[in-house]
Amino acid sequence: MKTKLSVILSLFLALVVQIGFAQSKSVSGTVSDDSGLPLPGATVIIEGTTTGVSTDFDGKYSITASEGDVLVFSFVGYANQTQTVGASNTINVSMQQDNALDEIVVVGYNTTTKERFTGTATKIETENIEAKSQGNITQALRGEVAGVNVISYSGAPGSDATIRIRGFGSVNGNRAPLYIVDGAPYQSDISALNPNDIESLVVLKDAAATSIYGSRGANGVIVITTKGGKAGTSEIQVDVRTSMNTQFLPQYDIIESPEEYIELSYESLVNKAVLLGEANPTAWASSNLYGTPEGINNAYNIWNVAGDQLINQSTGRFNSGIERRWTPTRWSDFAFSTGYRQEANLQFSGGNDATQYATSFGYLEDEGYTINSEYTRYTARLKLDHKPKEWLTIGGNLQFTGGQYNNSSSSEGSAGSSGNIFALTNTTPTIYDIYLRDTDGNLIADPIFGGYQFDYGNEYGRRAWNATNGIADAIYDLDRFNSNTLLGNFNIGVQLTDWASIDVRYSGQYQNSDSASRANEYYGGNAGSGFLSKSISTNLNQNFLQMLRMNKSVDDHNFDGFLAHESTENKFTNMNAAAQNSILPNTLDLDQYTIPFGRAGSFSTGSTLESYFAQFNYDYAGKYFFTASARRDGSSRFKNDKWGTFGSVGFGWVASKEDWFPTDSYVDYMKLKASYGLIGDQGVSLLYGWQIYGINQTPDGSYSFTQSSTLANPNLTWETSKTFQVGFESAFFDNKLMLDVDYYVKNTENLFFTQSLPGSSGSSTIQYNDGVLKNSGLEFNAGLDVINTEDFNLNLSINGEIFDNEITEMPADYFTGEPKVLDGRYSKGSSLYDWYMREWAGVNPATGAALWNLYYDDVNGDGIFDNGDTAINSMTLYLDENPNANVAQTTTEDYTDATQKYVGKSAIPDVRGGFRLNANYKSFDFTAQFSYSIGGHIYDNGYSVMMNNRDLIGSNNFHADVRQAWKQPGDITNVPRMTAGYNTDTQHNATSTRFLTKADFLSLNNLRIGWNLPQDAAEKAGLKSLNFYVSGDNLMMLSARSGLNPTNFIASSNSGMYMPMTTFSLGTKVQF
Repeated sequence: MKTKLSVILSLFLALVVQIGFAQSKSVSGTVSDDSGLPLPGATVIIEGTTTGVSTDFDGKYSITASEGDVLVFSFVGYANQTQTVGASNTINVSMQQDNALDEIVVVGYNTTTKERFTGTATKIETENIEAKSQGNITQALRGEVAGVNVISYSGAPGSDATIRIRGFGSVNGNRAPLYIVDGAPYQSDISALNPNDIESLVVLKDAAATSIYGSRGANGVIVITTKGGKAGTSEIQVDVRTSMNTQFLPQYDIIESPEEYIELSYESLVNKAVLLGEANPTAWASSNLYGTPEGINNAYNIWNVAGDQLINQSTGRFNSGIERRWTPTRWSDFAFSTGYRQEANLQFSGGNDATQYATSFGYLEDEGYTINSEYTRYTARLKLDHKPKEWLTIGGNLQFTGGQYNNSSSSEGSAGSSGNIFALTNTTPTIYDIYLRDTDGNLIADPIFGGYQFDYGNEYGRRAWNATNGIADAIYDLDRFNSNTLLGNFNIGVQLTDWASIDVRYSGQYQNSDSASRANEYYGGNAGSGFLSKSISTNLNQNFLQMLRMNKSVDDHNFDGFLAHESTENKFTNMNAAAQNSILPNTLDLDQYTIPFGRAGSFSTGSTLESYFAQFNYDYAGKYFFTASARRDGSSRFKNDKWGTFGSVGFGWVASKEDWFPTDSYVDYMKLKASYGLIGDQGVSLLYGWQIYGINQTPDGSYSFTQSSTLANPNLTWETSKTFQVGFESAFFDNKLMLDVDYYVKNTENLFFTQSLPGSSGSSTIQYNDGVLKNSGLEFNAGLDVINTEDFNLNLSINGEIFDNEITEMPADYFTGEPKVLDGRYSKGSSLYDWYMREWAGVNPATGAALWNLYYDDVNGDGIFDNGDTAINSMTLYLDENPNANVAQTTTEDYTDATQKYVGKSAIPDVRGGFRLNANYKSFDFTAQFSYSIGGHIYDNGYSVMMNNRDLIGSNNFHADVRQAWKQPGDITNVPRMTAGYNTDTQHNATSTRFLTKADFLSLNNLRIGWNLPQDAAEKAGLKSLNFYVSGDNLMMLSARSGLNPTNFIASSNSGMYMPMTTFSLGTKVQF
């Protein structure tokens, strides 16, 4: 890469010496509104560049430009205007109220206006992002853009959300969008970006918008531009807010009363006794509540009578008059509390015609609502643009971010993970205290840490969460992650002629991270030894871009385009080690541990991408637009087939500018557009193309040997997406109503699939290309100015998407070549998220046993499942082999006999999106932003865990719905009998349609009320503006079940996830 850089720079300098430069001049004027009043702070930018200035308090500006340059004038609340620089040195502009159709957007290596763009690009207003108290911009995107789905797998402070644009672009490959920051691909943690540093954020969706990014743009592109200085201004901005983070959203409705828990346990034992044939089931149940193998250890009897005296055997209810010896501490009261959030941002910006600068500093301290979960971030940034000569521009952007995560209490993921605080608080029976007590019920002093000892469950054989205590782990143990990120972007621009220029850009991103996980040596799973695991990693990404730009206008014909070369390189290193048996307590030095745990290890990986690309844009008279792009990428991830060629074409027609278009109609603007393109994806592991070996050991550790887990496939190549789109952009009723609609079809071929291998191969899997996945959908964005007066403005906007996902071709078996009928839950004609499982058939009213549907091939046609008939295990596989089967249905009480099939439900909703209400009244402003989803079904795994009524009593807590469990013959209910571990009832909460739940939801993501100091008062105080505000984030979630938050998952919920924080904020923003 260094040799290539030297050659290109040499050629570049030769061009600079030999080519004559264009003649530039100073252009000035005044920007005013339609009544003639000046507009201070309006932006004037040369289209296709980042060169721009701002008007002063009198609306005046001055900018250096060349004849033929197009100046774009913009001001918040007004429609953008364009003017071409001619012979005159003066250009005055009168701006009209905004219909948002001419806003400037940053798209594929260029800037343009929405009207001239033939693809789909949605710009998110920065004030909408800054209004939310989110430390991560991905979390702030929910509900803002049609076709963008935000999944928050974790609500922990600083955590990234998962972004999916227009469905799901792959089965096993990459589904994430490409991030572009200040013109360069961004591959570091998104949390390193301070949302207050962002000037604009644009989401690119279709092929005309993303194909210029080649193999990285298959799943959409998010283009981020950071704030820069404006000529003619000097500004200081301070934004300070203080917040509280709470667990405000509804949680699952669990059994809170210890007495009720014992009643339910007694009910379980009675039913079990009946099934066991006990002569006196009620007496048997009472005698087995405590102190027997069936029951709970006597140490957890919190009442003043023996266990067999707790329940009235006639009523099944808790006996009156019994008192508690102690009341167990509610685990949730100890685990969750109010966290505090402090954020401060300081920005300096300004400049003149030659130099513009922007400097910012940010600080964020964000405490979660669980013990020891917090995120701290420091940011510093400098952005500089300078024009030393009329023909030369240089610029640079440096940013440093330091971040620290402490998530020792969040142990997220599986609900069964040791120490998982979220699953623990939902599923621990309320008879258990957080603290350890002696047999008389007295708290036991902690000689190590002081206070009282926590109960880890192993002293008395606690059945729930035995040998662990998530609260204690969060206090005594440590789980920390530190990262330092340095970003640098540098660019040089040379104006060769009045129609040609060269841009050269270099960007580098370096991230150094270290993590430490320490378990104390006194309590828990590592008592007596302690444990420490540490890792250090580095990630270096470099991007080098050279671009020749051209633009020319001849009468009404306007041409522009570019030729470019780009190199991208990534290097990642990691070192890790672990040890146990600590010498010093609470140390983070591995030298203070005497016994290594496993082998210390290190590895490094890397990849490169080489790209050549071009784009051509044409428009005629501002009515007809055409765009063509082509790109050739070469990737080191593939061995034999490294190169892929991609491209797109796009067309746009502003019909409302035609002479024949009626001027007296209610349609003010109408633009039609269409695009088609081919985009690749290299989203597989760096190693699948080569045979990679690792070191393994025999079980006793006596021998080491090399082994490969994945067999190399040198013919692995690109996934390829073919995308077609048509749409329109429109405005009605004097630009009061805006409506954009897009329809798209995206077919992804050569999908990445995994084939399992026989043990004799020495490897477990191989990756290969095959199959086709189709995504199609309809998106809409609408905005309505309801009221627009001098004192009061009210605006409503809504967006949404209707999309479908289908596997249209299944992959062939890698060895036989025969098409697969079923791969996991995938088959031809299904979506990635169609539910394939056993069907719940309810509860047998006579016995209370669970029922599932069993489908069979009724060979003799008698409608009865009898000898000679064939039970169907997998409906899809059976019908493929027996297409003429006479399928009939019955029910079974044996879960393993039930039939797996597509159940006609999907996790994909019918429609989803967001809407926003913005209002201003004199000096007050108000905004409320919502997201919604209608249709689809989610598998509520969190609920299913709490409906587990089949284990021994004391094993887990219950959801309140177990109150509806079957109790006697004739009961009609959907909750089967409770049987306390009876061996035939062990699958009651196994995976089936019983726990498929409607995924509809309505959430209030953000609510903000602000007050602005009147402009005349601000000027007298020497201020540009002063704003005070209060806001709330994640204020409401309405879903099918309290505690179910469909925004946290794509398909299945999990009771072990960090649920979203509700944040209440008070802040002020002042500009000098």
